[in-house]
Amino acid sequence: MDRSLYFVSSTMMWGLSPEAWFRTVKEEGLAGIEVWAQQLETQGIAAEEVRRLALRCGAELTVHSYSWDLNLISLSRPMRDAAVALTKKGIDLASYFHAPQVTIHPGRDGLGIPGADFDRELARSAVMLARYAAEEGTRASFEIMEKIPKERLTTPEAALRMEELAGREILWCYTEDTAHCDSEEEIFRTAEALRGRIREFHVSNKKGTVRHIGDVEHGDLDLLRVAARLETYGLPMILEGFDPSPQAERLHRTLRWIESAEERNGH
Repeated sequence: MDRSLYFVSSTMMWGLSPEAWFRTVKEEGLAGIEVWAQQLETQGIAAEEVRRLALRCGAELTVHSYSWDLNLISLSRPMRDAAVALTKKGIDLASYFHAPQVTIHPGRDGLGIPGADFDRELARSAVMLARYAAEEGTRASFEIMEKIPKERLTTPEAALRMEELAGREILWCYTEDTAHCDSEEEIFRTAEALRGRIREFHVSNKKGTVRHIGDVEHGDLDLLRVAARLETYGLPMILEGFDPSPQAERLHRTLRWIESAEERNGH
């Protein structure tokens, strides 16, 4: 495990203070933290405090923009405008942190009414937000989503279709989440199909339709093998999940499991 590549999502340390986030990262020898914008707002954490602690600790930051209850391609203009405004706020946060990219959920289909063209709306949204991110000194990274009803950006083919419809210079990149893929083969196929366009990997396991499970060892994916192969891309590897415990038990359990498995395998 090349810990210099690994970040941890702030949601994996939900029960800790920001000071403890960075102490944990330093003690574990990780590269940095993926800050969930919604978490700062929900927990009343000041962005100024996070930036100060990151600078003091020497930790890198990346950002996951607002995503709860948002739809960038909603048929309702007020809903769409609200989603765009919050996504721009997430981009602003990434700019403030000097983060190289910000992960954005791309938007979902609505009713298939006459005249609705969700592919074109997705491309239009991507162009607009990518341009805004570039102006703010960061880069929009659209997440390849799980294949559930109404999600549109779920495959490399969908990503390439979005680029084709944009019809201009592509200023954005992509985030691939292992738990959004149905199989290990799909993980690697997506990584290769979008090689050079992917800017970070989100690393967690799945069990059936349940994503980001806590028992990473016994999920559907051989996460140890998957992570080892993805490390060869040299991109940020974000350990994701949710843990409200005051000791970040899930993070420590995951790291210990990876270490022990590598030792058993002679690595």
